Amino acid sequence: MSKKLKIILSITAILIGIYFMKLALKDDVQEIKKTMNSLNQPMTNIAHIEFLDNNQAIAFYEWGNQENLYFGSALFKKNLLGWKLVSSSTGELSHGYKLDWGFSNLEFHFSDYTDLIRGKILDPQIEEVNVKTNGGNEFKAKLIEYNNDEKLWFLVTNGEELIGSTITGLSSDGKIIEQITQ
Repeated sequence: MSKKLKIILSITAILIGIYFMKLALKDDVQEIKKTMNSLNQPMTNIAHIEFLDNNQAIAFYEWGNQENLYFGSALFKKNLLGWKLVSSSTGELSHGYKLDWGFSNLEFHFSDYTDLIRGKILDPQIEEVNVKTNGGNEFKAKLIEYNNDEKLWFLVTNGEELIGSTITGLSSDGKIIEQITQ
């Protein structure tokens, strides 16, 4: 190999290395927020980003104004170029309910997960959300507080079907505030 070719290959290898180091050092949260903001939905507020692993994440967000407020989730996968939005879904919040919910099928986009059920808690008395599947299995959903006084809930499963589940919002003393069967 000629000296000139070795130099060109060395420079190319260094540049590729710098590119991948820069990509690895990017702030994942900021990259996901940047992608979310590119959706051009008015008044978007990202409530929480849940990293399922190093390459898969779910962003929970709301958009719109108080009269027409939407809540949803966006699925992200990380590839060589950074974070890519692969799917999203939102629904308008109905203020007649105390507990909002939505469902997403994850198995087409995420390798180790099948179902996502999530929502916004619309009644401040709700301190716990439980999900009971058609198969009789019960799960406690993860609750996230954001914007000082708002809460969302979600449950991600691997193989447990969540369609048709019963969702129960409970107060701190175990009183049922709202129960929904999808």
